[in-house]
Amino acid sequence: MVHWDVATTEPASADRGRDGVELQLCDVWRKLLGRTDVGIHDDFFSLGGHSLLAIRLTVEVRRLFQVDLTAADLLAAATVAELAEIVRRGSAGGTGQLVRIQAGSGGSPVYALPPVSGTVLLYPPIARAMGADQPFWAVQSVGLLPGETPLASLEEISEAFIEQLRAVHPEGAEWNLIGYSMGGLLAYETARRLKERGERVGLVGLLDTRIVVEAGADPDFALRALLWRGLKLEVDVDWLRSLTPEERAKELVERAVAAGTMPADFDADRLRRMIDMYQFNLDALAAYRIEPYDGTVTVFRVTDRSMEDGTLPEDLGWSEVAARTVVCDVPGDHFTMVEPGQVEVLGRRLREQLALAGDAPDTALA
Repeated sequence: MVHWDVATTEPASADRGRDGVELQLCDVWRKLLGRTDVGIHDDFFSLGGHSLLAIRLTVEVRRLFQVDLTAADLLAAATVAELAEIVRRGSAGGTGQLVRIQAGSGGSPVYALPPVSGTVLLYPPIARAMGADQPFWAVQSVGLLPGETPLASLEEISEAFIEQLRAVHPEGAEWNLIGYSMGGLLAYETARRLKERGERVGLVGLLDTRIVVEAGADPDFALRALLWRGLKLEVDVDWLRSLTPEERAKELVERAVAAGTMPADFDADRLRRMIDMYQFNLDALAAYRIEPYDGTVTVFRVTDRSMEDGTLPEDLGWSEVAARTVVCDVPGDHFTMVEPGQVEVLGRRLREQLALAGDAPDTALA
């Protein structure tokens, strides 16, 4: 049974964003209002927003989502959660997979690739822990948005991500890629492909990612992960299994919206796509055949290994395929390393290794 990626569906606090639209709107508000944190239910004007900032807000929304807001829209939707509903209706899924987690103030961006859930909601705390000045983007899996068909292999997924990221990657900047669990394998494969094409690759950060993943046979894996780590709902899984897929999705959406862990405009079809995404990604993992990488990877290895069976090597096997492997210890276990109390150290370690990667020769850290 694959159990090591259950913690990837939601951030520590859903109040800071429950999907890519809300995450990006919170980032825009922080930048415009000069605040360090914004919740999805905070009022724009109560936080210091005014007419001139509102105009700048409409410009940013048009740039990020290709949606034109009116003054009436802003007055009727004064919170991130309310505004996100308008943006989703207006964009009709046209925002793609890119999510800007943090605008930052300069330097080479960090790109975070998705874990097996396909979502990017665990990355905002990591971005904040790296510092508000660090540009930080994330990419969600193809297949979560309406009309998208999931990709069948890690190789295809990696190619699609490269195409998406080129749209925002600064010319001449090095590529810094990180990933949690399965996201680390995607970061590795993406770095390998970029380097083969002569691109400059900086940090390749693998957040407790194993080189080998044993695909599981638990039919309820996705459902359990979504319930307990994502929707924060206490629901009997056996009872849910007795429902039809349509009844199950409708029941979960109603409960999650009432609990505030899903946006009010979330529908059952979108929830079904989230559950299906786990299986698509697990199938892609099972079929992946890793190839050598002529560069350095940095493994962020948890110090609490009580969940492991004691047979995993210190570098989780990456020295078998990478030209050089750096192991960087971080507190917590596989799940808690990205949660408050531990993620702050992870952010600092990432920042340190990012600086070292930028100072080092193209092939490896000094």
